[in-house]
Amino acid sequence: MSSIDNIRQFITSEICGGQCESIADTDLLIDQGIIDSMGIIVLLGFLEEKFAVTIEGDELLPENFATLAAISTLVDKKNGIAREA
Repeated sequence: MSSIDNIRQFITSEICGGQCESIADTDLLIDQGIIDSMGIIVLLGFLEEKFAVTIEGDELLPENFATLAAISTLVDKKNGIAREA
């Protein structure tokens, strides 16, 4: 399973509790109310554990967590994986 699919599944099941509709790669997670500040904290723990990465303070930018695609790009970059355009 790709990183974006793992992240989507986690947000859908653990953060939304199965209550959110299908999340597209480019849906604005915070703006659309899919995830809130507490959800970001939970998501950070998941990302660090699942993908063995450390998200640094200077990476905690809104643009890095705006969409599934942005989060996945950050994780893949941290793991040295180039994403296809």
